[in-house]
Amino acid sequence: VDLTPHFTLSVQCRLASSHILPGCPPCDRLHGHTWTVRAFWSFASLDEHGMGANFRDLKDVLRKEVHDRYDHRHLNDLPPFDRVAPTAENLAREVFLLLRERFQPGPRGELVRVEVWEGPEACAAYEE
Repeated sequence: VDLTPHFTLSVQCRLASSHILPGCPPCDRLHGHTWTVRAFWSFASLDEHGMGANFRDLKDVLRKEVHDRYDHRHLNDLPPFDRVAPTAENLAREVFLLLRERFQPGPRGELVRVEVWEGPEACAAYEE
């Protein structure tokens, strides 16, 4: 267990999309969710303004890379979900990989977790 002090920043967005999970009744029928996607970045130190990162920058990357890509879309039509099941677990991993590739807040911080909520009571998370 890493006991090094750090700061964790999180932002979230909501999006509506549909999917089909073949072979998994009743989810093998077309249905949709209003998903909540949360991303968490960890920071070992703060910048000269006392921030790990600017929330605006974190929200912008989440909006551009997640909301704009998946909102009001049928996930089965979009890569990689045209090849792998668009489960909450696979969506969490895909969002993690997208965000890690598109936004690293410098040497002080890193993306550590993505949660995908299908509703208020069910969540899948991905970490590396």
